[in-house]
Amino acid sequence: MRAEKRDVVAIGVGAAGLMCALTAGARHRDVLMLDHFRQIAKKIRVSGGGRLADLPDSRLLRLGKALNNWQVFPAGTEGYRTAEVTLGGVDTDGFPSKTMRARTVPGLFFIGEVVDVTGYLGGYNFQWAWSSGLVAGNCV
Repeated sequence: MRAEKRDVVAIGVGAAGLMCALTAGARHRDVLMLDHFRQIAKKIRVSGGGRLADLPDSRLLRLGKALNNWQVFPAGTEGYRTAEVTLGGVDTDGFPSKTMRARTVPGLFFIGEVVDVTGYLGGYNFQWAWSSGLVAGNCV
């Protein structure tokens, strides 16, 4: 196996890695994406088989009412095996938030789930993933 020099190697291409790779690529950086899935970003793809913009107003109103009235009552947990969010990770004191670049290792960036940042469920963790990936991608 021949070693290749890359500007960015995104390992585990979820929301944060994908955003970093896309941003760095748009800045003409040489990017390699590595993931255990055969298709890059497979774990974050969601498809309902259509577009909301194509639904009639009556269907959107019914959908909105159903979502707003939806109640969830957790009955237990499956533990860390299937956790969406866990605590811990790389301490945020180890890098500035304006670059996500490690203070002690030149060229090493920490983004997304690997960082000790936890938001409430409801999109906050995805926002963190995309934002941290965007910041790192702009600093490569």
